[in-house]
Amino acid sequence: MESDLLIAVARHGQTDSNTKGLWVGSGDDPLNNVGIKQASELARYLSDFQFDYVISSDKKRAMQTAEIVSNALGVPIYGHQPVLRDREYGKLEGMTSEQIREKYGVEMKSLSREIDDLGATETVGSVLKRVREFTDTAKSTFAGKKIIVITHGAFIRSFYETHVRDSDGLRFTNCSHFIVRLKDGGSEVVRDLQTLKF
Repeated sequence: MESDLLIAVARHGQTDSNTKGLWVGSGDDPLNNVGIKQASELARYLSDFQFDYVISSDKKRAMQTAEIVSNALGVPIYGHQPVLRDREYGKLEGMTSEQIREKYGVEMKSLSREIDDLGATETVGSVLKRVREFTDTAKSTFAGKKIIVITHGAFIRSFYETHVRDSDGLRFTNCSHFIVRLKDGGSEVVRDLQTLKF
């Protein structure tokens, strides 16, 4: 239908912090060489669809991924939105999962509620609220269009849980993506989670 919105949601390409296993939601690393190649491969995965716009968070790694995808597909960038940022991990920023486990006794997951109260960490509820806010805005702004959204680990997982299904056991690796059609009364999975082999 004309009011439906087709949306591909993808995580940004790899950064050096990713290779080190660091939790850096608020960090602003650029893509590394592998991340640049992943972004090009992501564009290839999305080339079967005639997208209208690319949108990303305003973090360097997401903006670079969006630029590579935009150039490869000839699709304009609509903008860079803070609402698409990763979860803020507060005093856990820059730590590995092992370090967090040793210091706080928590098994880290991007949507772990166990860390909601640990020093300035953004709550899972806040991330889910951002997903709902973005979804509502996108459905009204881009009705009848096809868009690509470049975001981060916690946001893409939250979007998946909101519009597809439970994400337990799934890994949202760099440049993994899925495609859904948002319409009145719900959503339809057009392509389930795809993970790049790098």
